[in-house]
Amino acid sequence: MGSRRPDATKVYQAADLWIDRALRRDDSLFTPGAAIWSPDTLADARTRFLDKPDEWKGADFFGKLEVVLAGSPPEVYQLIGEAVYATYLIVSKSAVGQAMKLQRVNQVLGWSSERVEIPHNLRAGLDPGIMNPGGFFRANFGIHLAFVVEFAERWKEEGLGDELLDRDDPESPRNFARFARGMNVREKAAGYTNFSPYAQRLALRHLAHPDFFEPHIWAEHQIANAPKLQRFATQHSIDADRKVQQIRAGLESETGRWFSFDDDDIRALWVGDYDPWDDFVRRAQEFVDTGELESTEIDYKVEISRKLGIAKDAVHSGADDWAEHAKRGLNGVLIHPIAQARLRNWMDESPDEALRALNAIWASDDSSVAERVRAFSERFPQSVIAGSPRGGCGTRATVASVLLMGLDAYEYPPFRIRAFDNAYNITGYDQRPPNSDEAALYEHALSFLDRFIQEAAERGLELRHRLDAQSITWRIVPNDVTAWTRGEENEPPPSPEEPKEPDLDALAADLLLPVEFLREVDGLLKEKKQIIFQGPPGTGKTYAARALARCLALGDEDAVTLVQFHPSYAYEDFVQGFRPVLRDDGQAGFVIRDGALVRAAERARENPGARHFLIIDEINRGNLAKVFGELYFLLEYRDEAVELQYSESGGKFALPENLHIIGTMNTADRSIALVDLALRRRFYFVEFHPDKYPIAGLLRRWLEKNNLGNMAWVADVMDSANGKLSDDPHAAIGPSYFMRENLDEARVKRAWERGVLPYIEERLFGESERLAEFALDRLRQEAGRGDA
Repeated sequence: MGSRRPDATKVYQAADLWIDRALRRDDSLFTPGAAIWSPDTLADARTRFLDKPDEWKGADFFGKLEVVLAGSPPEVYQLIGEAVYATYLIVSKSAVGQAMKLQRVNQVLGWSSERVEIPHNLRAGLDPGIMNPGGFFRANFGIHLAFVVEFAERWKEEGLGDELLDRDDPESPRNFARFARGMNVREKAAGYTNFSPYAQRLALRHLAHPDFFEPHIWAEHQIANAPKLQRFATQHSIDADRKVQQIRAGLESETGRWFSFDDDDIRALWVGDYDPWDDFVRRAQEFVDTGELESTEIDYKVEISRKLGIAKDAVHSGADDWAEHAKRGLNGVLIHPIAQARLRNWMDESPDEALRALNAIWASDDSSVAERVRAFSERFPQSVIAGSPRGGCGTRATVASVLLMGLDAYEYPPFRIRAFDNAYNITGYDQRPPNSDEAALYEHALSFLDRFIQEAAERGLELRHRLDAQSITWRIVPNDVTAWTRGEENEPPPSPEEPKEPDLDALAADLLLPVEFLREVDGLLKEKKQIIFQGPPGTGKTYAARALARCLALGDEDAVTLVQFHPSYAYEDFVQGFRPVLRDDGQAGFVIRDGALVRAAERARENPGARHFLIIDEINRGNLAKVFGELYFLLEYRDEAVELQYSESGGKFALPENLHIIGTMNTADRSIALVDLALRRRFYFVEFHPDKYPIAGLLRRWLEKNNLGNMAWVADVMDSANGKLSDDPHAAIGPSYFMRENLDEARVKRAWERGVLPYIEERLFGESERLAEFALDRLRQEAGRGDA
């Protein structure tokens, strides 16, 4: 049987083809006979891709990759597409499905001017995969792709061949592994480290020698030295890989089946019988050695601490803007976006209560941390976070811990209940006491961090403070504890540099729109920053805009701002202007207040790693030249700043790169003429028309999804009516009129007579004799859907 997965034959066949064509020769995986994996093409790919890590590391890798590769010759696009394929070979479908793998490969191939298809036999090679490489792999796919390209180029430079690929030579697998491990000089030049592409390094060695190396990414030493398995290790002087081979052979003979060392019954034989702090500190050392501790974990927390320190001073001094400072400090990745939104609402709706709570946790006396947390929790209503994910004692402890950073982040780092619970499980540290309140939860976490600092020091790793210990714990502890025994790196909480990917597939299923359309719109937003959805009424423009913005903002409601233009909407409402106030002396006065755009820009600027959206509904109903003012310039030049009309002298304003604008425009509105060419060239326009992609067929899809096949005649009636209105390109009936819960004939009739017919009457002004054509019963008969 051996270490080769019996259900992954197609994967191994595809890997053999890649090894033969790309490594042994300079051939192509997809189009044999073309010199795709040649030294020249690899060098070109390195120059365009590997040598520019600052331009592609982090979120939205494939969007950045397209920009990095722009202008490449076809063979470079094909090489990167084939490298994406090779990178995905090892990945199980539980981590990334076959459809997504194929889509990503085709996405890269599609950037080329020459069309290349994935051969049918190779499509099967992307399913089912072999192992789940962990969250770090998914969040940093570009690093692992770079490793594959780097590996191939170094292979060619060294003139390597069959001597490292000979599966009959017992030394060949070990030499192959040594070569992969030895790639470190250029890796660092390319912006990544030995630790980062660990999963791909071990993936390549298994694909090259599947009968020698196990299909996993955890350390072999723990298995090789497990006391319960030593009866199978007959030769104790050999290396860990060979001992694992012996152990596998003995276990297979005993169990009579192929197994993974991750199977529950097998894992029970090798997990344990060691000090868990050894492994914990070892992994901590690996992360520290990457040199990424400060940039990925410490820096942004120190910045949050600085903002909260300003908020604390504002609270103590009784400054009028204390709430705004507190909101800025709480904005970020340490608290779930839903809880953040509820906190802000609480401060707005109950400012006195919120002020008392903040004074309690930031008290200027010598209160202990437990006293501060309890005093805050007593004044912080459970109802504020009741609807938040995992809302409850743990969430309130999280909020309290973040606020304590305003005192000293190095002494009081942030807390999350699941991360610490998992750390307790992994290290064998005492579990938190049952029924712990917020203060007990946080104190127990601090005691764990102190123990971690002590255990690390005993093993030669110096941690400077609790924030170091917390940050490392956050990074190395996986969300799923069982992943620890599989050696998977942690998928850390989303940070400004590495946000999670939006789930456009789920959004497409919800909106019943093609996912390709949503990806195209996302691409337009990334490129132009501003788009307008235009079309007749009832086509779902506003609904789609709001849903897309929420999805791309990863569910952060505070990152989405909605305004609606109308004829009286002014620059002062949208940008900035004077507003009347009642002064403390009882006299009327005026103050400068920021409008919706400036407030949205400020929120985006405070959270540069997240995408923010301003939705302008009915954008063409405002006097756009007056409302936008000097913003016409900023829409086109995001990297420059201007002085606003009401700004103090010398004050400059710019639109942040991460603020996107989505407008909706009803093309049936006569005021469409007010959208001048100056504004039009600053936006991309996306058509929403009932008879055109992507809206065409939407009502039928909705009826089918909601098991309303008996109401399919409604879609026929709508199509028939739109056909009669086809002489006016802006006059059409949208499906939204009928996409209602509990739809039946009575509701259709009501929507038609009270919504659709008045609209048609307005469109046919002066042609009243045509109204009879649009009677519901008549249209139903014409469509062959009349009553029997």
